[in-house]
Amino acid sequence: MARPARSILSLQAATLGERQLSTTTTRIDLELPRGGATLVQVDDEIDAVALVDLCIGLAAPTDGQVRFLGVDWQARGARERLTRRRRIGTVVQTHVWPAHMSVLESVLVARFYHFDRPREEVIAEATALARLFGLPGLPVGRRETTPRRALVRAACVRGFLGAPDLIVVQDQSLEATADLAVPMAQAIAEALDRGATVLWIVESLAAEAARFVTAEQVFRLGDHGLVQVRRR
Repeated sequence: MARPARSILSLQAATLGERQLSTTTTRIDLELPRGGATLVQVDDEIDAVALVDLCIGLAAPTDGQVRFLGVDWQARGARERLTRRRRIGTVVQTHVWPAHMSVLESVLVARFYHFDRPREEVIAEATALARLFGLPGLPVGRRETTPRRALVRAACVRGFLGAPDLIVVQDQSLEATADLAVPMAQAIAEALDRGATVLWIVESLAAEAARFVTAEQVFRLGDHGLVQVRRR
């Protein structure tokens, strides 16, 4: 008898901590199987960021466990957590554009220095993704001199680059960008085809880009944790 596939990401009674729109402590149970897409509606952006930090091991739950590839994030030291985090792509705007790097360097740095791939190969993949997301090429300036539109698309390139095992999307600016709907759906479909897992945290399930994604699981974060819902 075949054993069930191990979840890529597992939150087991994990506490989200203090929430902006609720006085209750919220415990989250969530299993993300390999090769599937999950949508989670989170009304408050601060809650959404906190959930991302839990998932990628940047924050520890005050109770419960968060496991990535079967291993509790908190059972490993900082160096190993960093190494494992390199297998995760994130589409976010927070803390991804350091002042001492150009946008181009920020997009490419993890794939250059943490994986044994030729520079030309990484640049070619990043350029193809940039064009998919509507950029003529990769932005080369600093964050402060790069238009917001280009930063949003560069974050998409950064998240999908390098065939990560898990891709976490949490960028509210995507939800108001209708012309990214089809490219994002295409990038997600290609990631799923190669066996990646996608977690997309949205402010509204009616967001234009999210509507094009076929998700195996759909939830809304409420006072009682994650509640499974049907999409209209």
